[in-house]
Amino acid sequence: MSLKKFDLAKNLGLKVAGRMKAAGVPDRFAQGAAEALDKRERRARDAALGLVPFACKLPSELVKRINERGSAHEGGVNGLLAELLTQALDGGEKPAAKKAAAKKAPAKKAAAKDASD
Repeated sequence: MSLKKFDLAKNLGLKVAGRMKAAGVPDRFAQGAAEALDKRERRARDAALGLVPFACKLPSELVKRINERGSAHEGGVNGLLAELLTQALDGGEKPAAKKAAAKKAPAKKAAAKDASD
């Protein structure tokens, strides 16, 4: 038995209403409403702190690991990444980069010897 046009519209409305009830209340309307800042205020606050937005593309597995550790970190994901990048950059080059630099260095020395001869 086919449904009439009114019954189809009524069922669709019930589906939509059910989805809206199940979704819950977004933070922008609930307790988190007082914390919400518009983009200009956020950018001004970040600029005052000396923060600069930086986007890059990472593998999804790495992002999952970062999010897991960031949730437990006191500074969140941003604090974790800042800490990890600072350690990595202060710690020096990666071993692979050192090996590549070492391979290039003898070639430069050999070229310098040839030039002096």
